[in-house]
Amino acid sequence: MVPSLVLLFFTCMALSFFEDKFTQRDKVIMYILLGIVMVLIAGLRAVGSTPDTDAYENMFYGKGNTLLEEATEPSFTFITSILQSLSLGINALFTTYALISIAIHLPVLWKIARLPLLTLTIYISYYYMMHEMVQIRAGVAAGLFLWAIYYYVEQKKKIALGCILVGIFFHYSAAAGLVLFLLSNKLPQWQKIVLYLLVPVGLLAYFTQLDLSTFVPEEFGGDKLVLYRKLKDKGIEDKLSGWPLEGNLLIWMNIILFYASIFYSEFLVKHCKYVLIAIKIQAVGFCFLFFLHGVSAVLGNRMNDYFSIASIILWAASAYAFYPKIVGVVINNIISTFRFITSMLGYALSLLFL
Repeated sequence: MVPSLVLLFFTCMALSFFEDKFTQRDKVIMYILLGIVMVLIAGLRAVGSTPDTDAYENMFYGKGNTLLEEATEPSFTFITSILQSLSLGINALFTTYALISIAIHLPVLWKIARLPLLTLTIYISYYYMMHEMVQIRAGVAAGLFLWAIYYYVEQKKKIALGCILVGIFFHYSAAAGLVLFLLSNKLPQWQKIVLYLLVPVGLLAYFTQLDLSTFVPEEFGGDKLVLYRKLKDKGIEDKLSGWPLEGNLLIWMNIILFYASIFYSEFLVKHCKYVLIAIKIQAVGFCFLFFLHGVSAVLGNRMNDYFSIASIILWAASAYAFYPKIVGVVINNIISTFRFITSMLGYALSLLFL
């Protein structure tokens, strides 16, 4: 699996340097072929090769933890039952989710950026591995959330709402995406000041283990917080919480990107009209990461992963912050390479402790 991932990433990255020279038809063909390879890599991986595969195998064969089963969406049960009725195994489950998720991601990544191959490289460097190879249910929801962002900015809010509602069918956490409808696609100066203050205030809450769960009513998700507390109390959360913030270079890179995007927002929005809403969505992700850490590191980290899908928009748009543009492409690819290597090493280390 590792050689295939490395070949996929560096092939896509190499193509991104020359995408301005490709015809539209050639780019579409390459894009589709890369997507097919992505489905095959994610679908045919062996159990134990990435985090969460053992848990999914147990859930697929009905051997999962009771608390985890309570958090499993009906869509997973439905897909599992169909595959089992056809006498198919765990790789059929991985392939099904990869096929659904990548078929959702690729078209929207093409639409939200002028440089689709560069954007795909950014996606493969982290989110492909995170969503299509680890958090496979959340991966589908995240792809649908990208579509919601696209339609929201395009003033098609009913379709955006539909995308989020379908996402909930695949992962309950997608309901948090409804916060999108509270955000405007404008960024006045007072909002910039609030966003600048978010990270230092959030870090204070994170490291003091602030617990906000007692303020959340049951009808607004309090029952789910209780479930996550049970996971934490039983020690199950320790295996699922992912990399701590202190050593997570990927999050710190997103924090730097976040501040740079705010500072250069007026320039970046000229090249990508989705930048302002992406900044705010990334801010929502940071809120979950910082302020829910005292309740559940799993919930905080995974909700941040869900909302941070918007960082793909910001990374892709950042290529236009440099002149000539090829300089921005080179810098983006250097950062993507670092992100890819860090992700690979992080998953490899996590597997040693499973």
